[in-house]
Amino acid sequence: MINCIIIDDEAYSIETLTDYIDKTAGFNLIGAFTNPIQGVNEIAKGLNPDLIYLDIDMPKLTGFELAGLLPKGLPIIYITAFSEYALPAFETNVYDFLLKPVSYQKFLRSAMKIKERIKPIAHKQLAKPDYFFINPGTKGKMIKLSFSEIVYVEGLKNYIIIHSGLKKHTTYLTMAEIESALLDGPFLRIHKSYIVNLNKIQSIDGNMVAVKDAVSLPVGANYKASLMQVINEHAIISKRKDN
Repeated sequence: MINCIIIDDEAYSIETLTDYIDKTAGFNLIGAFTNPIQGVNEIAKGLNPDLIYLDIDMPKLTGFELAGLLPKGLPIIYITAFSEYALPAFETNVYDFLLKPVSYQKFLRSAMKIKERIKPIAHKQLAKPDYFFINPGTKGKMIKLSFSEIVYVEGLKNYIIIHSGLKKHTTYLTMAEIESALLDGPFLRIHKSYIVNLNKIQSIDGNMVAVKDAVSLPVGANYKASLMQVINEHAIISKRKDN
């Protein structure tokens, strides 16, 4: 999971980016500040983002000035309404530059590009195991599940159901918690109530995803763009024009 913070003096811009981050797989918002000085202070106190969405034209402290106060090498994406800032922004080795108003399509395109650059940095550690343990609701009991056996995860109110072939495992976790645990596997959230193993997808038809055992899962409107981004990256489509 790429932990993000937003520093922007415009509340509307923060609301928009918050919505975009919330519906983009692999991204998590851990802080948002309209006061740039407060944002710097929170980082100094121990807030540890992997990525900062940073406005440039702000009172008291500009984005360029603030960047000089941040830990060296912390990835920054500048967001601004002024295109003339693009050249000086890229001269600072910024990761990306988004011009307001930012559409979700532009945000997602940037996010997918940034994800490939940041993930190896944000998660520099020994390779994680491809399994985890859950409590099935019985005190003292734990069940081992491998990423490869999971077909999809279904969210309920206070629980989740992990579907693995013919077996179902119910455990007391939120969708956000299981999504974070599955980050290093081939999983994608496609609906507020469903996470699917990409390796188990058999077909996509409109807003439905078919997985094994003739199960079809709905694709939420807020998640379809990220799903299609992944699908298109692995699609083989002829560039020839029909006669």
